[in-house]
Amino acid sequence: MSAQGVDLIADTLRNFGSARIRVQGSSMLPSLRPGDEVELRSAALHTLEIGDVVAFRRTDRLFVHRVIERNSQRQLVTRGDTLPCADPPISQQELLGKVSAVFRNGERADHRMTLTRRASAAIFRNSRFCAALFLKFAS
Repeated sequence: MSAQGVDLIADTLRNFGSARIRVQGSSMLPSLRPGDEVELRSAALHTLEIGDVVAFRRTDRLFVHRVIERNSQRQLVTRGDTLPCADPPISQQELLGKVSAVFRNGERADHRMTLTRRASAAIFRNSRFCAALFLKFAS
């Protein structure tokens, strides 16, 4: 997504409180898949909890990752479910919103972290081949 696209999403969230975007990457497998649409809702940083999936802006790029920690400076630490390392903490200025719904093939999909998804994400984190196979058979 271009910097102008990220600006448009940020403006839409600021003005209307919600926006829908299409996920492109595979860092949130199996909860979010490339091509899924996520509905974002404006949210204040202090209202978010560990386990929430959020969208944030960094260096004119948009990321959709899961909150894994709240640090002592009241910032959120996020990480893609299949990524080995956490992102640098995000501030209120970088936060775009919280994922409130996921749509896959026009149907609402569950994006909560379950034990099965946690195990799958750990496998995908350690094997890009397994992640690629999942994407091939899931589509």
